[in-house]
Amino acid sequence: MISSNLSPLKVLERKHITKAELKRIAGGSRIAIVTDNAPIEAKERLISSFSDSEAVVFDKVQPNPRTDDIMQMYKDPAFVTCDVIVGIGGGSVLDSAKALAMLKTNGGNLDDYLGNNPSLKITKRCAPLVLLPTTAGTGSEVTKVGVYTSQNGRKYTLGSPLMHAHKAVLVQDFVVKAPPALVASTGLDALDHALESIWNKNAKPETLELSVKAAVEVLSNIRPMYDSSVAIKAGKRVDSSAYDAARRMLHASCMAGMAFNLTGTAAGHALSFVLSETWHVPHGTACAFTLNGAFRLACEDKNTCKILARVSKAFHPDLHSVDELVRALQKDIADLTVYLCQPQRFSDLGIELTKDRIDENFERSFDDPKMWNHLPVATKENIYPLLEELI
Repeated sequence: MISSNLSPLKVLERKHITKAELKRIAGGSRIAIVTDNAPIEAKERLISSFSDSEAVVFDKVQPNPRTDDIMQMYKDPAFVTCDVIVGIGGGSVLDSAKALAMLKTNGGNLDDYLGNNPSLKITKRCAPLVLLPTTAGTGSEVTKVGVYTSQNGRKYTLGSPLMHAHKAVLVQDFVVKAPPALVASTGLDALDHALESIWNKNAKPETLELSVKAAVEVLSNIRPMYDSSVAIKAGKRVDSSAYDAARRMLHASCMAGMAFNLTGTAAGHALSFVLSETWHVPHGTACAFTLNGAFRLACEDKNTCKILARVSKAFHPDLHSVDELVRALQKDIADLTVYLCQPQRFSDLGIELTKDRIDENFERSFDDPKMWNHLPVATKENIYPLLEELI
């Protein structure tokens, strides 16, 4: 069991999970299972074991979940008959399950809760909610936020302590066979969560302690899980080492989720929303795309450098000065994005962008509260040059 005095959740860890155990954990008389169509054998086996009287399955969640789709599930007569919601999937699924659990008790239209000046506020604790991630990256199972694409096409973050799940379960079976590209993008999303909670105006000593642990754990485990995934894709049998890599990375992702749940994310995530809204870049890939630049900007803050040096020390014990440690960590992360085959230029994403079009595309990111969290303060003058380097 994973627990932290900075998180309201007790997180259960399992190698496998059965219908009987999930029913015991979830409680209730009828379950709404929220999922997607990702071909994960262990997930499909579990869901298919439920009878129609035990559960209703909503499996139409898409990446960057749309409010229209969530409202369609919410208004389904079968959803009314359910008294507990179980989300089994990646970040989009877990966020959708959070929205449905919130709407179950608060009512209304999801779009009316979104934006900087929403017409509706969350006032009631969400319905009983259990979340089981099928990726090791988003940390959504332990956060109070969800990200939703509104009817106008903009992505918005909705957050409230009342949206916290009641329980989370990390199941190794769900992630042990994840393809390399998914392991890379979601793992780098977890790393970004940990780092953005460090270079963050909302950071406090207790959150920094958690952020450092999360960053070290992600950096220690992302390559082993990726290498295991590559080997499995090439035909290697799934063995105990693969399960161990999955367990460690799930734990790392969860720790990172606990960290940014308290601080929020920063500039990298604000920029990633534009990449996803305009060019449909997957969230983890979009976050990783600006990570190196965001790191360099963050290093302009001396206090941030001292914290990043603590992360680096775990991997470079022979280095002593803050400058040396930060440079080493910066190189580690840059090398990692290459090792994990991440896009390094806009052209790698299939995006044709010129310097004179940066402002028209990315100006709206400065209306995003996540951008306001960054240290040092993010401005067009220090963000746009980072984007220009990627052209």
